[in-house]
Amino acid sequence: PSLSNNRAEMTIATKVKTSKKDLDSIKVPELPSVAALKAAIPEHCFVKDPLISISYLIKDYLLLAGLYFAVPYIEQYLGWVGLLAWYWAMGIVGSALFCVGHDCGHGSFSDYEWLNDLCGHLAHAPILAPFWPWQKSHRQHHQYTSHLEKDKGHPWVTEEDYNNRTAIEKYFAVIPISGWLRWNPIYTIVGLPDGSHFWPWSRLFETTEDRVKCVVSGVACAICAYIAFVLCDYSVYTFVKYYYIPLLFQGLILVIITYLQHQNENIEVYEPDEWGFVRGQTQTIDRHWGFGLDNIMHNITNGHVAHHFFFTKIPHYHLLEATPAIQKALEPLKNTQYGYKREVNYDWFFKYLHYNVTLDYLTHKAKGVLQYRTGVEAAKAKKAH
Repeated sequence: PSLSNNRAEMTIATKVKTSKKDLDSIKVPELPSVAALKAAIPEHCFVKDPLISISYLIKDYLLLAGLYFAVPYIEQYLGWVGLLAWYWAMGIVGSALFCVGHDCGHGSFSDYEWLNDLCGHLAHAPILAPFWPWQKSHRQHHQYTSHLEKDKGHPWVTEEDYNNRTAIEKYFAVIPISGWLRWNPIYTIVGLPDGSHFWPWSRLFETTEDRVKCVVSGVACAICAYIAFVLCDYSVYTFVKYYYIPLLFQGLILVIITYLQHQNENIEVYEPDEWGFVRGQTQTIDRHWGFGLDNIMHNITNGHVAHHFFFTKIPHYHLLEATPAIQKALEPLKNTQYGYKREVNYDWFFKYLHYNVTLDYLTHKAKGVLQYRTGVEAAKAKKAH
């Protein structure tokens, strides 16, 4: 018993010592201001041209119409394999349409709020994304990127949160099929984590104006769903096969995009006292998907860092022009945690599945700074060697 107690005391002492060491403050290098970053970007990148923006909305509608025109022939000659490929294509083009509405929500579509709201509903309602409620919830993600408590884009899970979860809550994300369900219905309808985007009395809404906007955007989605049902000759089977399942693929693509932009073993998440706007945005990652997918989806994948720094000011068609300027401005920080981050991910789907298994919870890397458990453990192992 004495030996057992001694071992226990040594273990506790080691944990305390390690904890104190790990919770030392991190010395943060001088980060550029938002004004300095903006000054480095060519001025024309901040110009919003409504005609160009509308042309992308029309382009995406035409692509979707073309896919619907082609699907009978795809099924006839390629069977279920062709239909599966069609679903993926619909998911990608549907996400492109979402990205146009995404510009509308940020005000980077045009300088006219009424036009942004109109085109935002035209882009989002057909894919059953309530425009105004999404605009409200998404804005907080941008304002508080990598903030432990306020960034709700993909909720951060601490070790304590993880240990208090049920088995289903812990491992649901590991199941590949979960990706098809996380956007619609889990996020928009059920409302995890920040409230239903369809129910006007959910915790997402605090004012009468917010609730009225929720109803208007919800009705717009309902009208589009009803039109689709009529076009499907009032057949539930046809409606699900050619409308709802493509929307599940669009939701999957959207989840993958947003997840990969802010997740890897090394990204940092900050408690309130350590968080700062620029510091949080530097944890964003540009990911190049390749095969023309980045261009189809309006560079939301490989121009995301620039978008995050100036989400209300730069339209998507200027993101790639702004990116080198931001990369150059962050060049002095390239060997730190705060440098420009970019990865080539032709394996984007499998990278997403891999991270869902390995990135389970955040643990403290330093005082007020958290990192995924795998990243902290890898850094300790490297240091030990």
